[in-house]
Amino acid sequence: MGFTKLRELRDRFEQQWINGGFIFGYENEINENHNNDYPLLVVLPPTSELPATEGDVQEEYTFECLVVKPYYQNQAGSLDVVFSLLEQEALTWLQRVLDSYANKEVILSPDSISVEREKELYNDKLIQVRLTFTLNAFSHSLLAIDEALVSAYSPKVWLKADMGVKTEFFGGNEVVNKWIDQSGNGNHFEQTTSTYKPLFKYEEGQNGYPYLEFDGTNGFMKCVNDGINSNGLNEFHTIVWVALPDINTSGVFLSKKSTFPNTERFEINSTATGSNYRWKVVVNDDDNDEIVSTDSPRTKTAVMGYYLHNKSVHLFGNGVHESTSTNSAFDHDGWDFGTEQPIILGSKRDSSPTEPFKGQVQELIIFNSDLTDEQIVQVQNYLKHKYNI
Repeated sequence: MGFTKLRELRDRFEQQWINGGFIFGYENEINENHNNDYPLLVVLPPTSELPATEGDVQEEYTFECLVVKPYYQNQAGSLDVVFSLLEQEALTWLQRVLDSYANKEVILSPDSISVEREKELYNDKLIQVRLTFTLNAFSHSLLAIDEALVSAYSPKVWLKADMGVKTEFFGGNEVVNKWIDQSGNGNHFEQTTSTYKPLFKYEEGQNGYPYLEFDGTNGFMKCVNDGINSNGLNEFHTIVWVALPDINTSGVFLSKKSTFPNTERFEINSTATGSNYRWKVVVNDDDNDEIVSTDSPRTKTAVMGYYLHNKSVHLFGNGVHESTSTNSAFDHDGWDFGTEQPIILGSKRDSSPTEPFKGQVQELIIFNSDLTDEQIVQVQNYLKHKYNI
């Protein structure tokens, strides 16, 4: 591998690592900077050899990569679960590198990946996944085909509790600073005030997957961009989420406010009914005409979603079309949701949060188009399978 190819590969390594800091260098650099942006990916310079094969011989290069983050000794969740999440981030990163080579000019040698877990390293007592793999051409797939299907529908926001959650330790709990957007559009969600940050939990959920826990008092996060695209959000759009609200508390799960009118352009609410809960979607046009949709009572984690088309909100639950709500007065003249205010997760508004959401959130996907019934069912079925729903 010439220096030009190595530099190009190193650039792809860094471009595809979106979850924290990146170093192309040596292991001792981990301990030189105690303000690293974790999870930290360290890519060591490769070793190379000519394989003992006949015919068209291609030189192979073996990379050793370290994915490192702090582990808080008294946080909830076993060390094994934290290692598994870190390992998944490493393998997902490698798959993104592979997928970035459309012409397959570089491949991953079959069965070349090895993973080693190490703990209590360096002065900061970090944990580390050591990933070793050999490259000569990319032909190996690590991700499920279903995840590629979701990507093919071009989400503008994709938040997953098992990927890209950046945390700190505050008040005896692991809290979330930023939730990295896995769609590649940079629409991350963040919270800079420690007392407003949701908790990060590992093993206490109904399906064994990690989740963000919102306290129903003042916890919320907001998108770092006021608009997830140039017009904030298209009028016709689709939102899918996996969450479990508290059955005793009503609150606003997701919202977006506009300066005209002075109300939420859309809200996704959870409504407590005593022994269960319901979801309600409310969408407003420029004249404050509403479309309101309510689903069936639930008690467990659900995959929910809706799409807005013309004068109707179509609501889906666990891969089933549940209802269509229509308002003939609703204006659908090609307007959009604007860039005046960001999308808020866990509350209504961010300057003075009201009706905060209480519950667990595991995944949120926002599409800038109205998916077809078949497409939204495909997405929800993938999430049902992933979260054992």
